[in-house]
Amino acid sequence: MKTSFSDAITDYIISKIPPYIGLVMLQLDEAGMLLNWFGPVEKYLEKKPDRSMHIEEVTPYLMGMVPPLINPMVLPHVQTNTGHYAEIHIVEDELMHTWMFFVDQTRSAEKLQQLLQEVNDERLRIKRAKHDSVGQGAFSALHLLDYVSFVKQGDHYQLIGNIPVWYKELKTGLFNDPERINLTELFPFIEVFQYEAAECWETSVESKVESGIWEEETLTGRRMYLQATAIRHKQVNYLIFRPVNKEGKVGNEMIQKAREQRLTLDQLARAEKQLKRLLQFKDQFVSIVSHDLRSPIGAVIGLSEMLMDDAEVKEKLSQYNYELLTLIHEEMHRLLDYNDKLFNWSNLELGNFKLNLKRLDLNQMADYVGRMQHLKMLNKRIHFVRAFEQDGMEVFPVMVDETLFGQALNNLVGNAVKFTPEGGEITLGSRIVDDGIEVYVKDNGIGMSKSVVDALFQGFTRTSTTGTLGEKGTGLGLGIVSKIVEAHQFSIRVESSPGKGSTFIISTH
Repeated sequence: MKTSFSDAITDYIISKIPPYIGLVMLQLDEAGMLLNWFGPVEKYLEKKPDRSMHIEEVTPYLMGMVPPLINPMVLPHVQTNTGHYAEIHIVEDELMHTWMFFVDQTRSAEKLQQLLQEVNDERLRIKRAKHDSVGQGAFSALHLLDYVSFVKQGDHYQLIGNIPVWYKELKTGLFNDPERINLTELFPFIEVFQYEAAECWETSVESKVESGIWEEETLTGRRMYLQATAIRHKQVNYLIFRPVNKEGKVGNEMIQKAREQRLTLDQLARAEKQLKRLLQFKDQFVSIVSHDLRSPIGAVIGLSEMLMDDAEVKEKLSQYNYELLTLIHEEMHRLLDYNDKLFNWSNLELGNFKLNLKRLDLNQMADYVGRMQHLKMLNKRIHFVRAFEQDGMEVFPVMVDETLFGQALNNLVGNAVKFTPEGGEITLGSRIVDDGIEVYVKDNGIGMSKSVVDALFQGFTRTSTTGTLGEKGTGLGLGIVSKIVEAHQFSIRVESSPGKGSTFIISTH
């Protein structure tokens, strides 16, 4: 492959791509056609590459990824159709060329599968172990101490040894099933402590962590103060309880004060960790939606197009069945568009992006938007006008993130196309104001009432208005625009009235 790298691509390779033998690189033009390639491409491509091929012909699992929605886009642990695993980096350069870097992760994926198997084997070993043989080595004498000791097994605990006399004095009751004990039902305080304990147990080294002190009541009404210790020893997880109110050790008042303070802090820590886990789950869900749904959706689109273009199939289908096939094709395209926007919206909501600001000529933005909306405007015979205010022979530049701001303008123009009648006009323009530049998208479409304008930019909406030709929306487009504008610290407003069109204005000051 004979090619040259731009400074941006060179910097990305140096900073983000790990050096190793076997790296595969692909260079694509703005339409997704192969320009150049390097490395053992047979590991990831289904066909021998050729400069007349589109990327989706050789990597169907990357359908719809060019141009990337977020620049750069990294897809970890992707299983290709050839059985390999790879981390795929998709980067668009300043020439609108897309670069793909395939970093082999097959070996690490195999190690992960092996590790999961070892974990399952260890759980099975612990489950089958007898009470007197669970604590091997230094922990084999736990049952001789005046402690209540457990081994952690999934969501439950297994008792080690006998129950000490002091525990039998508590109101919590004894264990009906010593191999499946739910301690959070017996000691509510453990529900708070278990998050700290989980961090201890998830480490790969020997470790321990102690809980705060909490109060229990005995059958005789006496107060008893307890403390728990979580221990990681020889890849086995232990939880040990012991009383701490022996004479002369700690005063009751100090214990109660420590317990209350610790409980408050632990409740806050628990809420924070739960929130982090929910956000992590949301990230994982978005990743599944954005990547794993692309292949089946793309397959349905491809099959429907093949059937629609087959003359023999057309002859055999009734008019009604052919209309159903056309409807399937249109709805799958809409689902793919919704999937893309959901991915983008979620990343903007979570802040999973970093602005890469640079001075851009708005004509470059107009070129991009024109390409993206060309077919839709052609179908409705809409005239696309550029009206950028100039300084002499040059258009005033704007300082923006090219990818994100380009998407915002594309969403606004796409929205204008939807609500502009056939033969209408859409203008993408800019003008100089006292303290900056305003970029606007103007149409002569159906316009909006004040109540509709007030409800715009509210993020995800469950309903969306159909366009002048019945076009359906996702309810996400303008919400994404609002997030992108906010990220740039710009502002946006709308001027519209029914029957007189709409103008969306982004102020860069």
